[in-house]
Amino acid sequence: MSHLKQFVPRRILALPTVETDGWQLKRYAILADQHSFEPQIVSSALTAAIDRLPIAGDINDPSGNHGVGFQLIHFAEVAVVSPVFYWIWGSVLANTHQMRAQWEHSNQFETGVKEVVGCVWEMQILCYEIQAWKDTMLGGVGTPPENLTNYLGYILPSAELVHS
Repeated sequence: MSHLKQFVPRRILALPTVETDGWQLKRYAILADQHSFEPQIVSSALTAAIDRLPIAGDINDPSGNHGVGFQLIHFAEVAVVSPVFYWIWGSVLANTHQMRAQWEHSNQFETGVKEVVGCVWEMQILCYEIQAWKDTMLGGVGTPPENLTNYLGYILPSAELVHS
């Protein structure tokens, strides 16, 4: 079956953390073999994410979101897919509806399949970010702002760093 192809890892890029509209977002790009990194698509994905995220909360607020999350921009075979996740209530990971841009209009992100959390390449990063949150924010010994600085500095070890 063509949809059950053998898993092959994809190139992952760690993009600079963005601070905008009160949000601090770690970002990663995932590249399928036939696609290359395109900064204008990443910029459009960020704009679409900020439009969909709730008003940013504060890291010290136990009853709302913490204004902290991460975005994946997956340059996949059939479309650009960009799930966005954010932390609420200390230990809960929330997400916006999946964002998707068809390759013919790769800067126009629409809502994708609402039930989808992500594919196996995206889940690798999701698992890493959950562990990073547990290690730093829920297991750190500093103040919440100090632990947040540590969390934002944790980057998936296999990711290539992209500066700007």
